Amino acid sequence: MHIVVVAFDGFTDIDLFMPWDLFHRVKDPEYAGFTGPWRVSICAKNSEICSYSGVSIRAHGPLSWAREADAVFVVSGPGSRKALKDPAFIEELRLDPSRQTIAAIDSGVLILVKLGLLDGLTATTYPSVFAELEAMGVKAEHKPIVVHGNVATGGGCLATQDLASWVVGRLAGAAAARAILESVAKVGA
Repeated sequence: MHIVVVAFDGFTDIDLFMPWDLFHRVKDPEYAGFTGPWRVSICAKNSEICSYSGVSIRAHGPLSWAREADAVFVVSGPGSRKALKDPAFIEELRLDPSRQTIAAIDSGVLILVKLGLLDGLTATTYPSVFAELEAMGVKAEHKPIVVHGNVATGGGCLATQDLASWVVGRLAGAAAARAILESVAKVGA
């Protein structure tokens, strides 16, 4: 299994690093201990990207890797609007919900809209993005996660863990999904 986390300049740190960490816990025997093939990559248009808070990282590969991935997780952040207006960025993301598990958090959901993956569906996003989502023709649901088949959207940064768990559940099973959430749960919760 190959999960691609799609990022861009101006990404929100928690929306990239939380799923990155959770996806890696799937293979860790201390957490989920999934024994199947498992690979996680951060892909971007540029080889180096910088978060909105100034953290620079190197991408593992180009956006085109998302086309062949088993799952794609699109992050959010102020840079999502620039990515939306970049035809080369959008063209590289030829995703296929008939064979891929696809998720997006907060303003990353707008990228799924631009790709036509939410046509005729509802979605959720960060509360301040609801108006943009609806202006793009998608009815906003005020929920932490909205799932339609192989496509899911998350609203609010802490919904990232639920969205990542949904991806893991689809690829590695319910036990692995529960295990990664339990590994980051608050004590006493």
